[in-house]
Amino acid sequence: MTLDIEVAAVRANYGDGVGSECRICDKHRGIGGLVGPVIYEDDLVLVTHRPLTEGMPVPGYLFVETRRHAPTLSTLTDAEARAVGWAARRAARALQRELAPEFVFSAITGLSVAHFHQHVFARPHGTPASVPWTNADAWPDAPRIDPPGLAALCDRLAGHFTTER
Repeated sequence: MTLDIEVAAVRANYGDGVGSECRICDKHRGIGGLVGPVIYEDDLVLVTHRPLTEGMPVPGYLFVETRRHAPTLSTLTDAEARAVGWAARRAARALQRELAPEFVFSAITGLSVAHFHQHVFARPHGTPASVPWTNADAWPDAPRIDPPGLAALCDRLAGHFTTER
């Protein structure tokens, strides 16, 4: 009953995600500026790389998202939570193995879009301490990636999702 009340409150504030009110639901339909390369997908979750919408960003910024429009971590089903955990771990290991970063960070903030999404992202080696942990793009000497490089990276990352759960 509590979950139903929470979902109803979120829908009242953010919509149900079925229409164009949810940018992540739109993304899953291939619409809008959030659309990026899909690395992994199943019936419950998708893992995508951040799109190259502005310039050449630092490689290795992934999103783990539920297919279903579930606005927060607390509204996930147990199956969705297991799928998110599995995918986030795979994403972190894939980034570590393919990019060998100094750190792989993960965060769930949910402030900008009311559709569950977990950030999993790499911080390149040598990034100065003055660069915020959330923004390796701010470091001018960070490695950058172009569209062909991103396609190749995503193909390599996808290989880390082949083992059964």
